[in-house]
Amino acid sequence: MSLNFLPRDPAGPNLGSVAFLTPKRLGAATKRTQLRRRMREIYRRHLAQAVEPAYLVWVARPPALELDFAELKECMTALRGRVR
Repeated sequence: MSLNFLPRDPAGPNLGSVAFLTPKRLGAATKRTQLRRRMREIYRRHLAQAVEPAYLVWVARPPALELDFAELKECMTALRGRVR
């Protein structure tokens, strides 16, 4: 998994600041959708801030499909910690 960080213009509008990408090379649409839902839920419950200082783009890689919820949470938390 990777996390891309794009600084936000403070004077700009406060629109959606997080995106979750699951490329087709990961496999079937059902698997990609399930992974994307898990990523969104982990972000919503544990990593979201009231106002994000930047645009965050989470990109899943093939090994992410094999992780359970707790392992995926650890991976996302570690990546989010690097950005701060």
